[in-house]
Amino acid sequence: MSANPRTPPLAARLAMLPPLPGTPRVSVLLAVRNEERFIARALDAVRSQEWDYERLEIIVADGASTDRTVAQVLRIAARDSRVRLVHNHAKFVAQGLNRALCEATGDVIVRVDGHCRIPGHYVKAGVAALRRDPSLACAGGPVRAQGGTAMADAIALAMSTPFGVGGASFRWARESRDVDHLPFGVWRREVFEMLGGFDEALVRNQDDEFSDRLHRAGGRIHMLHEQLVDYWSRSSLSALARQYLAYGFWKVRVIRMRGGWPSSPRHLVPAAFLLALTGGVAATLTTGIVALALVTPALYASFLFVAICALLARGHGRAALLLGAALPAMHMAYGAGFLAALVCTHPRAASHAPALAPRDAAHALQRAA
Repeated sequence: MSANPRTPPLAARLAMLPPLPGTPRVSVLLAVRNEERFIARALDAVRSQEWDYERLEIIVADGASTDRTVAQVLRIAARDSRVRLVHNHAKFVAQGLNRALCEATGDVIVRVDGHCRIPGHYVKAGVAALRRDPSLACAGGPVRAQGGTAMADAIALAMSTPFGVGGASFRWARESRDVDHLPFGVWRREVFEMLGGFDEALVRNQDDEFSDRLHRAGGRIHMLHEQLVDYWSRSSLSALARQYLAYGFWKVRVIRMRGGWPSSPRHLVPAAFLLALTGGVAATLTTGIVALALVTPALYASFLFVAICALLARGHGRAALLLGAALPAMHMAYGAGFLAALVCTHPRAASHAPALAPRDAAHALQRAA
């Protein structure tokens, strides 16, 4: 969904809104499925926010978990009335977040993941940023990937360096700046009223698409460098490959939704790498010149060598050495997913981002129910 040429940019529309109340009501949303290992830690971080107890609500949308996630949420909710469980029968994240949005009563919306831990001043810092600059559409912190085992540490490092994620600066930048995306945003509710919710046509990348929609509407996203969000990365190469295969696949859908052009050239690099690999092999089979099949692998091996040496020099030790496995798993899986989507999916992608009722109307519906 792009902005109507006659509609003022989102930043201008937000600047015209009344100021946030002194202590705005905040709704923290989590869409989760099978997060029994992490959900208690994620909720404890939200519950311990430095914010007025009565002005914070926590809505967990569970996507039909088959482990003990629901039991843990209910146990916490029994001790803390701010925690509410809602059921997301569709199971996917976008539907879960939209279900939670419909239940939210806050002036401010915060998105948190079941796999992460926000710092104690996250809500306070995000609200302060929105108050400081009324034209700002979203604020939040960068992601600090965490591991736990040797391979998980390497995967976390791969997800925290430009060698792994290119220009996705929310994963590696450590200074406050405007960025193209934040996964764990703090927004005024009116942003969703103006733009709609998360796109339910997407199984993955729904937060990425929402950030892109926000930018195209003229909004800004500001990263607060001191508000580091801990995110526990995948612990095995197979899990990492599945994650990035899905990221690459659904990124094509997001690109098609925005008219066929990526928001950054970095999204095309892994697919171009795979095409260069297969092209070199095809050229060797055609000409019999073996060197043609070795050019791209040699260049990528040089890239890995530079990455490993650079991160060893920064003191990353064993995790840097294991990048030789983690980086190819990320890049090749993402590229494979991207190319598969180009072949397998319809070129004209339709979006489905449901509208969010204005807060007064939402409250009236809740009272009627």
